[in-house]
Amino acid sequence: MPTPRELSELECFVLGLVWQIGPCTPYVVRKCMLDSPSTQWSGSAGSIYPLMRRLEDYAYLSVKREATGQRKHKTYAITPAGLKVLKEWIGPPMGDGVVTVTYDPLRSRARFLGALSRSQQLAWLEAALEVLEEVDRRVKEWEASYALDDEILKVIDRAGELDVQSRRKWVREALERYGHQ
Repeated sequence: MPTPRELSELECFVLGLVWQIGPCTPYVVRKCMLDSPSTQWSGSAGSIYPLMRRLEDYAYLSVKREATGQRKHKTYAITPAGLKVLKEWIGPPMGDGVVTVTYDPLRSRARFLGALSRSQQLAWLEAALEVLEEVDRRVKEWEASYALDDEILKVIDRAGELDVQSRRKWVREALERYGHQ
C-alpha cells in the first residue's frame, strides 16, 4: 500500500475530509470541496469518485453500500489504516513542499502585467479588487455554512480571511503606487 508521501495531497486531503465529516458519500465530499472558497483542488466527480475508490482499494476507507428508495449509494468511513496515513501526512515531520508561498493564480497573473497597456493594468488591478471582495464573501459564507464547535477550525478559517485581506492590501498598494505615476 502507498505511504502518505506516495499519496497525492488531494488523496490525503480527502482522507481528512472523510475523517472530519464522518461516514459520508463521495457527493458530500464533492459538495464540501465545491462550496469551498479555495480553488486549489478539483471537486469534480471525475476526480473524487475514482479517488475514493482507490482509497478503498488501499484499505484507507471502508465502504458501506446502502439503498435509499430505489437509489443505491456508497457511504465511506476512514479505517484505522487510513487514520494512521492521515496522521503521518499531517506531520510532523513536514514533507518537502508542504510549507511554501500560498497558491495564488491572481499573483501569478499579476507578475506579467507588463504585457498589458497602462490602462489595461489599472483596469486589471480594479477588477482584482472586485474579485477579492467576492472571495471574501465566499470565505464568510463558508465559515457560516461549515461552522463547527472546534476552536482550532475557527482559527484555521481565520487564515482564509487573513489571506484575502493581505491580497487586497497588495492590490491596493499596487494601485496606489502605479495609479499615481
